[in-house]
Amino acid sequence: MKTVICICTYKRPEGIRALLQALTKLDDVEKFDVCVVDNDAAGEGAAVCNNLPTDFPFTVHASVEPQAGISPARNRVVTKALALSPTYLAFLDDDEEPEPQWLSELLRIQKSTNADVVGGPTLSVFPDGVDEATKLNPYFGADMGMADGAAVQLQAAGNFLIKADVIQTMAPDFFHLAFAKSGGEDLAFFTQLAKRGAKMHWASKAIVHEAVPANRLTQAWMEERVVNIANSRVRVMQMLEPGIVPSTIRGLKTVALGAVAGLSSLLGIALPGKREQARMLRWKFWGKLSAHLRMATTRGEGH
Repeated sequence: MKTVICICTYKRPEGIRALLQALTKLDDVEKFDVCVVDNDAAGEGAAVCNNLPTDFPFTVHASVEPQAGISPARNRVVTKALALSPTYLAFLDDDEEPEPQWLSELLRIQKSTNADVVGGPTLSVFPDGVDEATKLNPYFGADMGMADGAAVQLQAAGNFLIKADVIQTMAPDFFHLAFAKSGGEDLAFFTQLAKRGAKMHWASKAIVHEAVPANRLTQAWMEERVVNIANSRVRVMQMLEPGIVPSTIRGLKTVALGAVAGLSSLLGIALPGKREQARMLRWKFWGKLSAHLRMATTRGEGH
């Protein structure tokens, strides 16, 4: 049995360097290789991989994907990983670091549940001095808060393991190119798997940590993230659940959200403590409405 750990990187050479070092500290597990795909033509991340010490404890296969966007990068890393004939593929992002038990916990839950896919929590690491309200904002990190081993439909691709023969059935475009610049390719991926009957379970102890840089603590960044996620969620369902009835239901829900956002904004005038919630609702409403208007948002910071 072999696992290939799949990583896409974009203009984060120090991030990929730190991640590879963190992988050297993993608990004893079955054999694994690492595939890294750099989505930046400059190839700084690939260069980090190609210049590792000769005695590095595992093999790192690095390549560059010239087509811009997270979907082409993910598709290339999956293709490269499958060529190594693994039993499982595990996924991490280049701004994460796993705890030592990360991979062994994913494998443990897979074996105990016979899951097709297993996901785990991504916990944010904030700079000193960040207030508690920010730390509790659900738009940071990706923790579904499920019990260990619980059945779940996953949504985020920064921390999961999948059977190689399951992901192979989605070839050649494992991750939809329509979401290359916006994100949401992971939600489309897992939603499509769920519709095919794939078994997904949660590994609460398969923890990875994601550092939150200062630029992500701004209102502008949060607005872009909320709008982008809301937009991509609607677009995913437009693609996977077309038709008049589903479209009408989605539209009515968006109208209701707009009404709630408007009322919350009025309430926020009198109650300053409600203004942040009102802002979030307005951003979410605009993201969904723009998708109904056939507008696709774009992530400003690349990957």
